[in-house]
Amino acid sequence: MLNLSIRALSYYIPKGRMTNGEIVDLFAEKYCRNLPLEDLEQFVYGSRRKLDFLEIKTRSCSVDYREDSSVQMAVKAAQEAIGTAGISAGEIDLLLFVGVCNPFREPSYSIILAHELGMTRGNYYDINDTCNGFLKALELSSLYISTGKYRNILVVTSENPLELLEASGYTGTVNSLEEADYKMNLLFAGAGAAAMLLTADNGRKSIRYYGEQRNHEDWELSLYVSPKIHMPAPRFEGLDFMSWADGRGIAANVIRDMPGFVYEFLEEHELRKDSMDYIFSHQLGRNITNSLLNKLEVKTDKVFPVNTFPENGNMGSANIPAGLAIADEQGLLREGDSILLLGSACGLTYGAAYLIW
Repeated sequence: MLNLSIRALSYYIPKGRMTNGEIVDLFAEKYCRNLPLEDLEQFVYGSRRKLDFLEIKTRSCSVDYREDSSVQMAVKAAQEAIGTAGISAGEIDLLLFVGVCNPFREPSYSIILAHELGMTRGNYYDINDTCNGFLKALELSSLYISTGKYRNILVVTSENPLELLEASGYTGTVNSLEEADYKMNLLFAGAGAAAMLLTADNGRKSIRYYGEQRNHEDWELSLYVSPKIHMPAPRFEGLDFMSWADGRGIAANVIRDMPGFVYEFLEEHELRKDSMDYIFSHQLGRNITNSLLNKLEVKTDKVFPVNTFPENGNMGSANIPAGLAIADEQGLLREGDSILLLGSACGLTYGAAYLIW
């Protein structure tokens, strides 16, 4: 059992939006010049249809990276959480950064963020559990708080995939329709940041349980790597893109394996899905979400009280905390509500957390 309360929760989503047409045209212009005209036209038409099917309308993005860079978004979300909690940056004992789209390898993102926030004491480091990072941070925070080592823990994420793509300036090419399908996945992701200040459980907004399941057999279904790095899987030798994803393979695994994990989590903690007031799930697309809900036999009115996916897209590790913060901001969450958080991440990892608002 976890020993946590959410003292403050915040989010930041930039105002920029890209339509499906703009997303596909950007990718086609930059990377698909080697395709024959007939294939290019088929790619553009098919990609737009696929985005429509997934219920993608727009993707959140930064209009100006000088104002909404990854770090600036993280700072805005973190400052709001600190202010809402009524504390100063100097009272933070531990800062964890959990974003997938982390542009820093040295120093850590958290060190830069600690500097920008004006932390004068405490510890700070990054953890990488891909899109499950925010949920995993709950377990780590509970371990620290339970031992008395830390009192105030700030968990922050910031996802800005297009900033990385444009800053990289890499010149990868697409030579077939199959390659295009695998390589344009980074453009499906949206920009957003979130922050959560955690303390010892005080009986309000209590995070009670966390569980996870991992399977490394299909680790190569989604990659986000340095281009042309040596890979243990021969088919990726010479990969000239930083991202590659088998969307159908990911969907098949999530739909097949995640329901069983969720049922085991509920049974282990003697929870009933019918008693949940809300379920917040990591959002990958309509087909995956609906198939998962059908297997769980969950009514859709309990899921996504705020559906961020059509407008903002898959915001990586920010999906769940941002959705929770928006629902709270809109007054949808009431004291005593039972809430189930469900995460899925490439690798593959499934995570679940239970809290009482």
